[in-house]
Amino acid sequence: MAPSSSAKPLKGPQVFISFRGDDVRKHFISFLDPALRRANINVFIDENEFLGADLANLFTRIEESEIALVIFSKNYADSDWCLDELAKMKERKDQGRLRVIPIFYNLSPSVVKELRQDFGDKFRDMQRRHKHQPERTKKWEEALVSVPDIKGMPLSEQSDRTDNEFINSLVVEIQRLLDYMAVKGTPTREENHHGGSMVPARKLEKEAKKQGVSLVPAKNLDREVTLQGGYMVPSIIPARQLQITHYDNSQKWAWIFINEAPNYEELEVAKMIKIHWLKIVGTYEDTSDLTPGAKYEAVFLVKLEDNAIGWEQPVTLKLKVEQHDGSDDNRVDRNESLKDYIGHNWVDILAGVFVAPPRNKPAKITFTMFQHVTDDKKKGLVVKGVAIRPTN
Repeated sequence: MAPSSSAKPLKGPQVFISFRGDDVRKHFISFLDPALRRANINVFIDENEFLGADLANLFTRIEESEIALVIFSKNYADSDWCLDELAKMKERKDQGRLRVIPIFYNLSPSVVKELRQDFGDKFRDMQRRHKHQPERTKKWEEALVSVPDIKGMPLSEQSDRTDNEFINSLVVEIQRLLDYMAVKGTPTREENHHGGSMVPARKLEKEAKKQGVSLVPAKNLDREVTLQGGYMVPSIIPARQLQITHYDNSQKWAWIFINEAPNYEELEVAKMIKIHWLKIVGTYEDTSDLTPGAKYEAVFLVKLEDNAIGWEQPVTLKLKVEQHDGSDDNRVDRNESLKDYIGHNWVDILAGVFVAPPRNKPAKITFTMFQHVTDDKKKGLVVKGVAIRPTN
């Protein structure tokens, strides 16, 4: 079990692909694999499905992965190998250790979930052939029923999209998820307990929706060109590019490095030592890269350490949209208590939501977090940056 020997080793979270070779290897997979590698995505594809490889080794590959693509095709349920992969992925998903993206290739999601038509008949044949292993077949069925509930990407036979067009959009979605993982850091069970989908930390009970606009990680605000020739939006404005009051006073703030996915590069964050007056201001200078008319949110990416104190009073958050002609659209301030987040991992603190203006009328977005309580000594806040991302 190993990736193709000609494939260039890539760093970052591994993306595991489960598929039925007879259905898709010679066309869909032959396009998808190089497209992912061109996008510098670390992909694992089983090249030895029929060569007697050890299933335990395959499970290890799944455990090493943070994202899994399941390509449901007409004969997927006719392979005990595929079904074992799927059951293992469901197990990891339920543990909050794997994000699963189902792809429905020339199949309706309901056909898979409800085990209907030829797909369901082939699965029932598999059940009969393995009736002496009821526990194993039960895991197969549970996985087939539950995984299609995750928001995925269908490609029907009646679709006007070519395989290549679909693959390009799939690559963008995977990039977007990897970028979100980079912002959020490595998930814990608490952070990702909704079946593998990303869960915003500020509302752990609400499953995040997949977005249609891609974000890319940015150590700076330079724009990066997509495979389609357009521009992607920077996903994070790092802490160093924010205006943090007293940032240069080592008795008040410390600058430290942490390692973050997908490339595990060092990321500089600001750690609060001891302050009374909190004020953090950031700007997104030009909205011309955003999709006109789409809603975006600006969120502060922060963490409150276990020993954090002084957060009895809420912080005030403000977002302001300023047109380049000097006019502005002031947003109402909002308050949020950070006390409830003490001891959590990274959380999103919403600064505000705005609608991207037309490209010929770009605007500057300013977002602020402050608390002017001079008799309340505070510590324990860690600031990663601000993320700008679509809301639907």
